Amino acid sequence: MKKIFFFILIVAFQFSKSNTIKAQDSTNNARLRFSLITCDAGADIYTIWGHTAIRVIDSTNHTDVVYNYGSFDFSTPNFVGKFLKGDLLYFISADTYSNFLYEYQYFERDVHEQVLNISEIEKQKWYQALQNNMVGDNRFYLYNFIKDNCTTRIKDGIFKHAQLNDSLIDVPNFREQIVSSAYRAGQGWIGLGIDLLLGAESDKKPTDFEQAFLPKLLYNRVANNSNLVVKTNHIKYQIKPIEKGFLPIYVLIIVLIVYLFAANWNAKPAIVLAKSMDIILLVLFGIGGCLVLYMSQCSMHTACHQNYNLIWLHPFYIIALISYFTSRKWSGILGWIFFTAMIVFMLANYWIPQHYSQAVIVLMSIALILNIRLIKRGRDARFQ
Repeated sequence: MKKIFFFILIVAFQFSKSNTIKAQDSTNNARLRFSLITCDAGADIYTIWGHTAIRVIDSTNHTDVVYNYGSFDFSTPNFVGKFLKGDLLYFISADTYSNFLYEYQYFERDVHEQVLNISEIEKQKWYQALQNNMVGDNRFYLYNFIKDNCTTRIKDGIFKHAQLNDSLIDVPNFREQIVSSAYRAGQGWIGLGIDLLLGAESDKKPTDFEQAFLPKLLYNRVANNSNLVVKTNHIKYQIKPIEKGFLPIYVLIIVLIVYLFAANWNAKPAIVLAKSMDIILLVLFGIGGCLVLYMSQCSMHTACHQNYNLIWLHPFYIIALISYFTSRKWSGILGWIFFTAMIVFMLANYWIPQHYSQAVIVLMSIALILNIRLIKRGRDARFQ
């Protein structure tokens, strides 16, 4: 009887211990709260698409931490070159929520918080994954502005640890979202430059999983899931509206009109103006062509691949610039080559899987006039 009693006592103790452990686990799980943090665009180039972070509150340990996958080091050797190449290392960082907000208050950028409804088990899994990301080389990753960035890293976490419905957002292609964000942030010329650098890869329609690749897109994707969002908090810091500035297309239209006027008026001031514009455009198109060539052929940024702008915006304008001062004959030959390539490009545009904005089309028209001017320069050489 003593043995039986002792056995029952041990079983009861183990059962009680098991229940205590389960209760402790439940308490530990319940301590976490996850929130998606979406920040509005800023004035600096790298902030014009906004920002995404994840906030984790641990009520047991009294911590309130924001995990940010958008960190990078400006002091990295050859920073600009690495960014253009696509091998610049970004990394995850963590800071207190109050410190995180201070930066956005200082730069007057609104912050939006969506408290997420995630199961306790998935909270623990995601929290552990974040902790693992903070260790050693796990912190670093190669940044890609449509495939792997501060938003997609958190989007991946949400898709993995939360239940989302099929309520999608309308994203016809990557290009429209990237370029329009720059224009909305008052950075029209940056938007035009990016538009020129993006290739046909950016005109593809994102998959359902890829759609929310920018902060506002992920915010809207999550907002479409009412069961996922416990509540939404908006913190207003922006005092004055963003200045939109003069849109590039209007400036380009003015340049086009002035160029046409100067090229067709025989007065000496017009001739000088036309030649000056020839030289400036040859320099700009030559530099632009080099950048387009590099980004489409050498960069790891997949959105810049297959860029058909190379047909009309190419480095050969640098050769044309040299010939402009050395050989009228070669200016004419190069003008014919450039002009023919552009005409074929325009005729075949229906079959080219790349979108061209109105501003880019105006810029193409300016390039076409420049090519005609080079042809005329070569033709005039025969009569001298």
